[in-house]
Amino acid sequence: MRLTRTSVIVAVIGVVLLVAAAVVRFVVLPSVNKLGSDFSTSQSYQGTYSGLNPAVLAGNPSGGVLVRNIPAAATRKYAVTSTDGDTAVVAQTVTRAIGGQDQPTPTAHYAIDRVDFGSVPAPSGATDVVPSKGLIFTLPQHPSTSTTYQLWDPTTAAAYPLKYVSTSTVAGRTTYDYRTTASGKIADPASLGLPVSLPKAQLTALAPSLAGLLPPAVLTQLSSVLAKLPASIPLSYTSTTTATISADATLGSPLKTASTQEVTAQLGPIAALAVPFSTLKLTTTAASSKATADDTAGTVSQLNLVGTVLPIALAVLGIVLVVVALLLARRAAARQPGGPSPAPQQGTSTPTPV
Repeated sequence: MRLTRTSVIVAVIGVVLLVAAAVVRFVVLPSVNKLGSDFSTSQSYQGTYSGLNPAVLAGNPSGGVLVRNIPAAATRKYAVTSTDGDTAVVAQTVTRAIGGQDQPTPTAHYAIDRVDFGSVPAPSGATDVVPSKGLIFTLPQHPSTSTTYQLWDPTTAAAYPLKYVSTSTVAGRTTYDYRTTASGKIADPASLGLPVSLPKAQLTALAPSLAGLLPPAVLTQLSSVLAKLPASIPLSYTSTTTATISADATLGSPLKTASTQEVTAQLGPIAALAVPFSTLKLTTTAASSKATADDTAGTVSQLNLVGTVLPIALAVLGIVLVVVALLLARRAAARQPGGPSPAPQQGTSTPTPV
């Protein structure tokens, strides 16, 4: 074997391509595969609201004290505000409108792992991060159908089991459907526009109008205890939310969510007196599901390119060039002076007659 300039150049290019394949697969892919510092996503929802008219609590009783199935809309947005190694701080902003009336827009910050998207401790120096557990806004890539995940519920500030129930299709993409039920005391009623106290006079005035909302036994109990309540009645709330999340089977992104939230109010020191407050039903809009599905498809294609197609193409081309270099070296060795000579052919002689 004789190395020529051409064979050396071809071999070097082949080795460089093999190294590049390894770099793309084991260095570039992990970098692309985690949550980016410029990540931002949002989904829009629409549905209905039934219960106590929010306008009444705002001092505008037009439209009646109780409303049923009036239009409701919401948008939930997540955006990375900072990163620290494999930890990202993500801001969650929720906007809602009920019957055309805008509700408070709470924003909360969470620290999550940029690879598996689970909750992690806040980075050093981060002071506005809400302690959390479980998943915040997405499932991990290639979500499991046998694992019971934990999903964070910001309303009650707790995590609840998220279990696989079926497989379906959303906007042309295969999804795994998961279901969860979050039930507990509302952690911050004020951030949701819920009053933390109610003047006794206002409750007394509302009592006759609550007949359509309260069971007869509760209504009777309310009438009997009004005289014993203080002038300003403290309120607390419980929330029960049942949700089904259709997550992309490859990337884990939620493409569609349908939820029903029931809120109940507890009046002051009378723990047994619970008043149904509202029922809010929301489902991801078709347009929003389609937009998220398109973004997800683009991300999956990019990851396939970086993680599979490009490394294989570089590796195959590199191997081919190395083989070509070896063949060129062998061919040059066969041609060089003093190199192996072809064996002489054995001729066939004709016998000489005696």
